[in-house]
Amino acid sequence: DLSEHGKEMLQNFLYKVCGLTGTFTLQHRELQCLEYIRRTVGRDKTILMLVSGGVDSAVCAALLHKALSDGEDNSRVQAVHIDNGFLRKNESEQVVESLRSLGLNLKVVNATLTFLDSVTTVHGRLTLPLCRTVNPEEKRRIIGDTFVKVAHRTAVDLNLSWDNLLLGQGTLRPDLIESASHLASARADAIKT
Repeated sequence: DLSEHGKEMLQNFLYKVCGLTGTFTLQHRELQCLEYIRRTVGRDKTILMLVSGGVDSAVCAALLHKALSDGEDNSRVQAVHIDNGFLRKNESEQVVESLRSLGLNLKVVNATLTFLDSVTTVHGRLTLPLCRTVNPEEKRRIIGDTFVKVAHRTAVDLNLSWDNLLLGQGTLRPDLIESASHLASARADAIKT
């Protein structure tokens, strides 16, 4: 505490000045999220959840699993961890161990060589393979487009029905837009330079 009465001042402001009640709890927020997921997804959809192991995708996967898994049946959430070869040593293995401890139905795709050799189209021309590309904007596009292609191929390999499939993603929309992946959005344009 940097202030002798800081906590009291904050409580007075929130409860007396603003009129808040202080009834919010994390458990209540979690229940709201779970109900929203169930209502949005419905009873017949399967979720393809791309999980990097970062906080956003791990929390999203955990919430989807908790909301949609029915006892022993966790087939509605198909979690996929794509090892692109860019993580720290043993990080992918740690991510897999962590995600499996949540009880997720997890498929691991080793796409290291796919990413290194991947190309994409930028401004109407084919890029060099990622391993020979020095332009950071082109690298972002190649990586983003390759993730989409690998995820699509994985959905096919898992025999998932396109009619009943939703993409679960813990990535924020601005992250997709700034990567300028034309596969993520037809209107994507690079934000980072």
